[in-house]
Amino acid sequence: MSRATTRRRGFRVWLAGGAVAAAGVTAGLAATPASAAGTAKVNVVHGIPGVAVKVCVDGKPAVDHFRYGNTITGAKLAATTHKVRLVAAGKACAAPAILSSTYTLKAGRDYTIVANRNAGGTPNLKAFVNNVKPTAAGKARLVVRHTAQAPAVNVWAGSTRLIGGTSFSWGKSAAFAVPAGTYSAKVTLPGSHKPVIGPSSLTLRQGRAYQVYAVGSPANYRLVTVKIPVGTR
Repeated sequence: MSRATTRRRGFRVWLAGGAVAAAGVTAGLAATPASAAGTAKVNVVHGIPGVAVKVCVDGKPAVDHFRYGNTITGAKLAATTHKVRLVAAGKACAAPAILSSTYTLKAGRDYTIVANRNAGGTPNLKAFVNNVKPTAAGKARLVVRHTAQAPAVNVWAGSTRLIGGTSFSWGKSAAFAVPAGTYSAKVTLPGSHKPVIGPSSLTLRQGRAYQVYAVGSPANYRLVTVKIPVGTR
């Protein structure tokens, strides 16, 4: 089995296994109880087409049949280390693990984990730390993240190109303060106006934060939105 490690501001992920494994780890976090030692909030995005899994967290079943495009928001988890085992959808937690992972969370932090395929098509589990500070008056915070099996892309909100050039590649994140309103979001290749992902309607309200993830693979792309509360840090 392959093994990879992701570290970002106190959040550690040990990843071993394949596509089905990566898709399921995110779902299991939602069912883990919080402790008095402090909590973190976790959002998860399933961004790998064609797989459904069951997640076992600290030896107990958490989520079954978690599928492409599903999200979990605001899960409160103890600020400690959590053990995760992943088995095929519908199987018992004692079944052979497709993936085993350890997550260490810091109290008071807000995270999003995205099960995805990287630019080369390899299943990947990508963790981000979220900004939950208050937004500017009359503005929404829009965070765009590239987690799709795709090359560098440009990102548009209506007729405005938010991200241009060839530098916005897999794993990159960009944040914008934008006026409240409804926008048509799309992703294009550099030098083109033709969407390769979207367009998708996105309504942003002032004082709120939105994360938009480009996910999927060439035969099945989509944009997935996660809304998170702000003003907590």
